Amino acid sequence: MSLLSSLDTWMLALVVLSFSGAFLCIAYPDRLVTTNARPDLPGPTGHPLFGNLLQAIPWQGRILDWFDHLLSSYGPFCTFTLLPWGRGILINRPEWLAHIKQADMKAYSRGPYAIEIFTEFPGGRTPVASEGAQWRLARKSIYPIFTVKSFTEHVSHAMNEIVPMARALLLSASKRDVPIDWSDFAGRIAITIFTLSHMNHHANVLQGDVTCLDRDDPLRDALAVLNRVSAKRLFNPAWRFTELLNGDRFRFSRARSYIRGLVDQIVRARQAHATEKSKETAPGHADFLSVLLEDPAFNDPILIRDIMVTMLFAGRDNTQNVLAWALYSIMAAPEWIDRLREEATANRHPTHEVDYSEVSRYHVHLAVFFETVRLWPGLPKNARLALQDDVLPALPEYDLPAVKIEKGDYVFWSDYHMMRSPEVWGPTANMFDPGRHLDSEGHFTKPAAPKFNCFGAGPRFCPGQQLVMYEFVAALAGILPYFDFAPSERPTTSGLTYEKPELAEAFTASLTVPLIVDMQANLTLL
Repeated sequence: MSLLSSLDTWMLALVVLSFSGAFLCIAYPDRLVTTNARPDLPGPTGHPLFGNLLQAIPWQGRILDWFDHLLSSYGPFCTFTLLPWGRGILINRPEWLAHIKQADMKAYSRGPYAIEIFTEFPGGRTPVASEGAQWRLARKSIYPIFTVKSFTEHVSHAMNEIVPMARALLLSASKRDVPIDWSDFAGRIAITIFTLSHMNHHANVLQGDVTCLDRDDPLRDALAVLNRVSAKRLFNPAWRFTELLNGDRFRFSRARSYIRGLVDQIVRARQAHATEKSKETAPGHADFLSVLLEDPAFNDPILIRDIMVTMLFAGRDNTQNVLAWALYSIMAAPEWIDRLREEATANRHPTHEVDYSEVSRYHVHLAVFFETVRLWPGLPKNARLALQDDVLPALPEYDLPAVKIEKGDYVFWSDYHMMRSPEVWGPTANMFDPGRHLDSEGHFTKPAAPKFNCFGAGPRFCPGQQLVMYEFVAALAGILPYFDFAPSERPTTSGLTYEKPELAEAFTASLTVPLIVDMQANLTLL
């Protein structure tokens, strides 16, 4: 009797599940379960209950390519439904993006899924992983980096040590006739700038002899792992499980532990030094880390660690990537190399590297910088969660209707695609042309929002624009006049060879492959 009862229970459960499944398939015939129907929006037809999951799986690890496919197929706005995001609405107009960014943290949020990923790296107390009061505290903590005083006293001082060292390294490579990975070299410049100017710490990854490039760089390797693994999580709701199977969880945890351990070690050493020298050292020590440690508002070791990890990652990647993509671009446009050299030779002071106060004189360098970040923006893709119903305004001049955004929708965009859109930037949108940022007299004209959106807008406007711009100008002006560069046809000492780089699937605009270059020094100038 008990066996029959058990069978009856199982049969009843099976019938209930079957009817429930059939009902859900009828209720959600072409979209993810729990999402509302949106017949007003174009987009790929999904499957019952799972939405567009099966269509998205082949694009896993190539999200920018998927966005490009959707935009090419459906126009400047379309929709899809997908775990873990629910309904996503992909847009490709800067006017709509400006509308969203101005309402950031009021009508829009990063959303719990993105915050979960950013809490893992770079950390939960950072501006990218927080909202409200915690975001305001984190944002306030980074202000001392992005001040004129910091640029003129600390970063300029660091550049006067770093750029000559970089030239010495390149001269060493030229004399030995060995190619180098310019992207890695640029990353070493970037990390040395940050650690020296903001932490008063020598990273020892950049020295005056080319052999330093053959030594392991665990900091570089750890940041690359964290960047790559974190980006893969964005469209993989099962990442906690799949990373256990493919080993990414172990690699991620080991890399994060290394970065955090390095930062904690520097912080502890600075705190010990401050205690020992408290009677001798005047208030207001000369770097960003000291400002954090001296301000009671930031008396939280996790906050300090997370902020330093964030700045370490962002400071390295943004400067590295723009220097790498710029050289890649100008090697194919020698007329711009000539103009950069002429400007640097005319402007550079013979006794020091470019000061922050001198940047405005480098019109061609600024044009090359902004054109590079236009084509390879710092954050190629992004998203926001709608906290309330909203409407993206109609754009009648482009024959585009108003787009309704419902509470709970995620709005996606790609700065990479938007900045290359012919509808926004004209028929030469995909071409490297710094001249578009120069007026008839050759003076730099900063591209205006909303057309240019690389550094964001609204409350989350990126405060690092001036810093990375200055580092770019000082590094390029201090190197390019002294060397000729060309893609190398030979392998490096570690066996790397030149390949055409593409944009990597990462948080930032990283290169997929090393940028292997030959260089020849102008010995009459060095």
